[in-house]
Amino acid sequence: MKSRRSGNKAVGLLCVFFLLVLVVSLAFNHYYPVLVIAGEFSVGTWLSGVLLVVSATTALIVGVRRGGFPWFLISAFFFVLALDERFMFHERMKEHIVFHFTHNYMRSRLINELPVIAGAFVGAFVSFMLWRHLHGRNRVLLLCAAVLGTASVIVDVLEAGVLWEECFKLLGELSIACALLGEVEE
Repeated sequence: MKSRRSGNKAVGLLCVFFLLVLVVSLAFNHYYPVLVIAGEFSVGTWLSGVLLVVSATTALIVGVRRGGFPWFLISAFFFVLALDERFMFHERMKEHIVFHFTHNYMRSRLINELPVIAGAFVGAFVSFMLWRHLHGRNRVLLLCAAVLGTASVIVDVLEAGVLWEECFKLLGELSIACALLGEVEE
């Protein structure tokens, strides 16, 4: 019983941290919320990196405790996402595709968005791996993360609004971090 409470405390602390960072950031920049949430040098990008590192580290801890090889792959996936968040690998790949492989008359959104779509497929594979190893409410949080991540990718590919894309992404990352933290104590 005690371990379940400590898992709940970790999830609660992460959620409080997440909300506190966003509220303080929005309070100091309430005229332009998109600048707080979106953009490569925004608080949202920093917070995304933190959530991804928390997810990677938590998956690594679960892998060490359970001795499961899939957990190390899951951890590596989240570390690569954190590195991508910081160093913008997929954005650079998109730029390379746009400027080197498409011409004005051949420009295709599908081709330009290949790095994002490939990342979404890898994320779906990792979600299926996680589904097999998560329990109880952590599976519900995984489903929430999958739905929010899918919504973020769709908004990104359709260029339907960077604020919505980033909000979906951040909430999805928070959901999966909470799911993984909940799994540490089970």
